[in-house]
Amino acid sequence: MPSLNVLAIGGPHHLAHFLPVACEIHRRRTMKVTIFAPDAADAAAIRKLAAQLELPIPEVVEMKLPPLLLRLLPPKAHKLARILFWARKLRACDAILTAERTSTILKRIPGKCPAMIHIPHGAGDGAAGFESRFALFDQVVVAGQKDKDRLVSTGRLPADRCEVSGSIKVSGMLRLAQDRVPLFDNDRPVILYNPHFKSRLGSFHLLAQRLVDAIVDDGRYNLVVAPHIRLAQHWDDQQRAQWEALAVPGRVMVDLGSDRLVDMTYTLGADLYLGDVSSQVYEFLVQPRPCLFVNTHAENYETDESYAMWQFGDVVAPDFDIMPAIDRAFADHPLYRARQEKRARYALGGIEWDENGATRFAGDDPIVRAASLIEAFLQGRSTRRHATAVLSPAQ
Repeated sequence: MPSLNVLAIGGPHHLAHFLPVACEIHRRRTMKVTIFAPDAADAAAIRKLAAQLELPIPEVVEMKLPPLLLRLLPPKAHKLARILFWARKLRACDAILTAERTSTILKRIPGKCPAMIHIPHGAGDGAAGFESRFALFDQVVVAGQKDKDRLVSTGRLPADRCEVSGSIKVSGMLRLAQDRVPLFDNDRPVILYNPHFKSRLGSFHLLAQRLVDAIVDDGRYNLVVAPHIRLAQHWDDQQRAQWEALAVPGRVMVDLGSDRLVDMTYTLGADLYLGDVSSQVYEFLVQPRPCLFVNTHAENYETDESYAMWQFGDVVAPDFDIMPAIDRAFADHPLYRARQEKRARYALGGIEWDENGATRFAGDDPIVRAASLIEAFLQGRSTRRHATAVLSPAQ
């Protein structure tokens, strides 16, 4: 039986993009699946998500490092250190599945490396999501035709090494959506503020305080401040407390690190998306709704594919007049809806809406399809190896 090692080292926000596929392959018993997690907390998150999705969980191995090494290395180096320290065991398989790209170091260090399969975490438009390390993967499974077209057109991958499955995360999270309760216990429309974690691109420190003040003073809307989970990852308790103090019961939520930042609770539960360049806008467009974007760095974005998401709503400068812009975004949504639906179909392969507006996937479920694509890929490699072995040089 072929063996598949799954490297779950990118953080909890990666899990929904690939874990359901690993569990589905494990359920089929066509491969021996082993998941490698960096620590006990990540291992617990893996088991929790699998249980929520009612999927069987493969063996989970914690990638422990020697205590001395942990003390000597800065925290930012732990990820790479784990990959290198565990390289021998990670590469002792027929294929490695990962949702991040630091692990491509396994292709570049001495020794034989098995096939590497990549399921990118998200379907955003930023240039970082189409960088050169894609070329090191033997198979890439993307959420939609949008990402395949860009990877192929930029020369990152040949078309035969890139497949479209549909959005694995969206498929999994929609299974859980029916059990979710409203974000607030009142009927005010909900604004989701979802800034990027990088200060060069994001708007959090420019806008968060001013946005909370405007929403509270106006009184017509609820607000969820839900930045990318990495924004506050290394904050100390004092810094977290400073920003969490902006919360107002029944009016404003501030979430800097809970599971709800990564399980689509907010993107499915809000009425308007306010952000900058986060790929989570595509998760919001699972149900097309009003959007508003903040251009924090005076980008000339109109013809730049890395800012294609800014076609989904008005784009404003950081010093914009907040409440009129939000009101206008709601009023102008009909102008953008068709564009949102078209781009969502392109980015999240197979997504569509029934006559009641409910979201569904046409054809195979993305989780099932991705598992089948990986199985077929490994079967094809096995067949080619067998043929090569039969055809000796003497023949």
